[in-house]
Formats: sequence, C-alpha cells, structure tokens
Amino acid sequence: MSYALNYLMKTNWAMTDEALLNLISVVRTHKRGKALERFPGESVKNAHRAYNRGGVGIIPVRDSLFMRSNLMTRHCGATAYETLMHDFHRLIEDASIQSILFEIDSPGGEAGGCSELSDAIFEARGRKPIFAYISDYGASAAYWIASACDRIYASDSAIVGSIGVQIVAHCGISDNEIRVVASQSPNKNIDPGTEAGEKALQERADALAEIFIQKVARNRGISREIVLEKYGQGGVLVGEKARTQGLVDGISTFEKIISFLGEKTVKPEEITAAYIAEEYPDIARYFMTEGEKVTLARIAAEDQRKSRIRALGKGQVSDGFLSALIDRGVSVQDAAMQILEEAQKNPLRTISNAAQKEHDAQLAELNTPPVSESARTGDEKAILDRQLEAALHLSQKIDEFKIRGGK
Repeated sequence: MSYALNYLMKTNWAMTDEALLNLISVVRTHKRGKALERFPGESVKNAHRAYNRGGVGIIPVRDSLFMRSNLMTRHCGATAYETLMHDFHRLIEDASIQSILFEIDSPGGEAGGCSELSDAIFEARGRKPIFAYISDYGASAAYWIASACDRIYASDSAIVGSIGVQIVAHCGISDNEIRVVASQSPNKNIDPGTEAGEKALQERADALAEIFIQKVARNRGISREIVLEKYGQGGVLVGEKARTQGLVDGISTFEKIISFLGEKTVKPEEITAAYIAEEYPDIARYFMTEGEKVTLARIAAEDQRKSRIRALGKGQVSDGFLSALIDRGVSVQDAAMQILEEAQKNPLRTISNAAQKEHDAQLAELNTPPVSESARTGDEKAILDRQLEAALHLSQKIDEFKIRGGK
C-alpha cells in the first residue's frame, strides 16, 4: 500500500462519501477551480495563500482538507488547516485588511484540526467582518469552517452540507503482515471486521459527529435539534434549498460579495447615528423605539419620586425645602430622613402630643435603608408600598389638623 493511501485509511474524515471514495481510489492529482473573479488580488505579506482585494482579505479553501501540510497539499491542490489558521491570523492583524472572506470550494477533509480552526474564527467575530462564500462545494469540514463566519453566501448551484463524520478502515491484516498487540491493551487495534471492532468505530464516529453538530449549532446561533432536523442529516442541499433551510444566509456571486464587503468597510469612528440611520434603517428604528420606552419609564419613575417626596413633607417642612430635595435628585428614602430632621429643627406649627406621636410613627415607618430597583425583593417592594401608604395617611391627618384649627 502506498504512503498516501495508507494515510487515507488511517484518518477520520468529515467529507462527502463521493469525494472520499475518489480520494481513496485516485489520490487526486488535479486542483479544484477557484471562484470566478474579475481580476486577481495582491499578495499579503507573510501569508501563504491569502490575498487582498481592495481591503478585503481572501482566504482560498479548496479541495481536500488536512490538518497539516503534506504531499496532498504540496502536490495535489489540497489545503491544510494550519495554513488557513496562519493566513487567518495574518489578515486579522493586518491593518490594511478591513474584512475577511473565506472563498470555499471543498468537499471536506480531516476531522482533526477543523474544530480548532472553527473556534479561532468564531472567537474572532467582532474584530472584523468575516464572511464565507461557497462557489461549488461547501461540504462537511468545509461547511464546518464556513459556519464559524459571521455570514455565509453561496452560488445558486453550490452544494452545501454533509454534516457528519465517517471512518474507512481495512478488515484483518495482509498475508505478509504480522501484528502483535500488548496483552494489557486489548482494545488498541480491534479488527473492524468483528462486531466489537465495528461498534468501537461507530462510537468514535458518533462522538466526533456530535462535536461537529454542536459547533455548527453554536456558530449559527441555533439549537442542536434544528441542525439535526433541517441541515440535511448528513446529506447535501443545493443553492436556494440550502438557504431556505438556514445553512446559508443568501445566494450571490463572488464578485457581489467582494463589492459588498468593500463598500461596507468603514472605520469605527465613522459609524455615527446618521450613518446607521442611512445604511441600516431597521436597526435605527429599533433603537429609537427602545429609547422611547426607556425615556418614558424614566419620566414615570421621576414623577413618582417627586410625588412621594411632596406627600412626605406636606405640612411638615417648607415648600422651598421640598423643592431643593427634588432638584437635587434625592431618593424617597433619603428625603424621608431629611424631612424628619428638618421638621424637628424647624417645625411649622405646634401640634398636640397625640398628633406628634402619630406623625413620628409615620415618619419612622419611612426610615428604611434605600434599596436599588434591580435588587428589590417582594418584601422590600411591600415596604415601599407601606411607606407610600403611610405618607398619604400622614398627609390626610395634617389636612384634618388644619381644618380643626390646629387642635
């Protein structure tokens, strides 16, 4: 068996079945084509394959995918995850690159290394816009990579999906091969031709597939159940069907995506309220509506604060003292304490001992530590309700006192 074929047989694959069979039987010697573009871009310093189109950094993801560079990547047009990882970080750190586009035409490849690359892309979201464009094939491991981007676009004939893992293994050993396994390690090389060996391989494939599914769900902001139900169940979807099922965000062409990313590239200091209103009116309307709700809530809270303070101090302190409390933004609880102190220092009139005791009791009920709105429990809210009730009752008693002529 050749080195290349032996390598293929000992590797776990996140790849379409057709492509894997072709890879095994032929060890492919031709390169997949790139997306159709008007003109080539400029090379990026210290990058392996990435190039620059007007501030858009493009990373080609083509042919079969491997963890590290090998004879497939050097001579057969395949791509290594380590190359993609290197180029991706070069573009992230390059100030001349304003956005990143993964240009994908791949049936998938090795499972090993794909998850790590996907995580790196996902964690870089927010630093720069990161898009994926699938020109022909975006299957299995290639889709895993695409799912980590902010947005995925595809051509109308693109083949997308194939979410899952498969393992190809030889049964038994050849006539001229002798294999000895340590007696302490009976599960080290189980023959896949046996029931136990097949079960072990099935468990391995299921475990890797579960990681794949969970990462796609996270990347796309959906549940695991939606991936299982709508994302092809290991099959592939073409163009518009992939869009309606949620695997891609839109159908377009490579040049349109390049144009979109180039036109939409703006510096952070250029993102003003006017810019958002013009370019993203739906977002602007949303925040305006939310802002109005917040403003109305604040107005209502402020009106309630003022009315409570006025009720607390009515007939006990001067109007000027109450206005000063309100203008300084003093809370109801703090106002109660200050009104009590002011009423004791500068009483407006002499009242009976019974009325004074009732007055003091009402103010004492209000003298509780302030509680923030977000931290209030049901009991604390009940206390505040009793405070307002006490204030209103006190105000009523004062009015009655006035009517009786202070007697």
